[in-house]
Amino acid sequence: MTSKIENEKASPKQVGDAIKKASVETNADVLIYVGPTTKQLTQYATFIGGKPDHMKEHFDKCKVLEKLFIPTKEFESFEKQLADGNSVESMLFKKVKEYFQNEVK
Repeated sequence: MTSKIENEKASPKQVGDAIKKASVETNADVLIYVGPTTKQLTQYATFIGGKPDHMKEHFDKCKVLEKLFIPTKEFESFEKQLADGNSVESMLFKKVKEYFQNEVK
């Protein structure tokens, strides 16, 4: 027994559109953590479906921490900016590093 889908022929455009749609949906909620490695987080860890629930307490105490969970499409740009010690990205990174060194035991 075959399904209806197997019996239908899809045009190359339909197949391409379906692949693009699936790719967009799959990557839509993928975030990468670009902050310093800590006991709770590893730098460059990826999270599907949003920020990790186990970090909620830290998000409340260190508001800038949330800004270091970025969509994967912004990763390259963030890394370039991080190299500049005077950039916003660099300051965010330093604040989170300081928070975990001084506040979290």
